[in-house]
Amino acid sequence: MGTYTLNIVGESYRQDAIRRCREGDRMVLKREPENPHDANAVAVLREDGKQIGYLSRDNAEWVAEVMDKGKQVEAKIKRITGGTRDKPTRGVVIEVDTAPHG
Repeated sequence: MGTYTLNIVGESYRQDAIRRCREGDRMVLKREPENPHDANAVAVLREDGKQIGYLSRDNAEWVAEVMDKGKQVEAKIKRITGGTRDKPTRGVVIEVDTAPHG
């Protein structure tokens, strides 16, 4: 495994939480096996517990498998997009490390 750059989805509903985020902020990935839309759902939350989105269905499938095996997965914000007059809705790109050191 290694480090992957992933877009998150569902940010349009969570703009207030994203406005408080900065590049480099540590994120928490939380499995939601009881999610009625996707048993592999992985929510992306700030350290204070405020949700900023989800991993896409394709990415959630393999990240959930790694997490379900008990492996540690770390994430941080790599880039925040948008927030401009031309593109007011902010998006978030995270970096996921499936083999953190120490």
